[in-house]
Amino acid sequence: MKNKKRILLKLTGRVLSATNNQGLSAQAFENLIPQIKELKDTYTFGIVVGGGNILRGDEQGAKLGLSPSVGHQAGMLATIINGLILKDLFDKHNLETTLFSSIVCPQICTPLSQIGINHSLKNESIIIFAGGTGAPFFTTDTNAIVRALQMGATDVWKGTGVDGIYSDDPKKNKKAKQIKKVKYCDAISQKLGIMDTASLTLAQKHGITIKVFNIFEQNALIKADKNQDFGSLIY
Repeated sequence: MKNKKRILLKLTGRVLSATNNQGLSAQAFENLIPQIKELKDTYTFGIVVGGGNILRGDEQGAKLGLSPSVGHQAGMLATIINGLILKDLFDKHNLETTLFSSIVCPQICTPLSQIGINHSLKNESIIIFAGGTGAPFFTTDTNAIVRALQMGATDVWKGTGVDGIYSDDPKKNKKAKQIKKVKYCDAISQKLGIMDTASLTLAQKHGITIKVFNIFEQNALIKADKNQDFGSLIY
């Protein structure tokens, strides 16, 4: 099926976390694979996965006493580990997948290039983007918007551990209210925290729509496709 809509799926690294947050587990992600199979005739997916299940560069790097840039570099390497795991899981389910990395490690990943992205899109391959932007101090949210632009996607689906955007952190403030729709400028001015300012500004400039939802909810990807009210929307 040609001319399929292109979606950049931004996944929290927790999709590869054990339920007790001790070590790695692919169970949550394996629950997503049948959904991706169901949707692949409609969408071409690019995937950016975080590395927070292994190491968060800004938080844990600081706790370890690392230089900020080194902490971020370690976090980017964590996304390569997750990307390699995801590709292998896709391969085992006979899903054509290309793993690109902005950090050159040819023994593991294909070096990121626009030519390579275009070739993978032509072959309708699922694309996994690892290694962040290749530069420290940029979040995986910003990386997701950049990669969405490179693959020509107008929509980003951000799969998180909460069921949308809230006025405050719902885990800390029980009175926080869910916001179903919010404009870029309001998300920035209200400092809602669901994505960093750089990513929102870039998405606004290029007209990318962002859907935020709980990736751990049953059939989350199917609901993101079928139900306009599922999760929250930044536009």
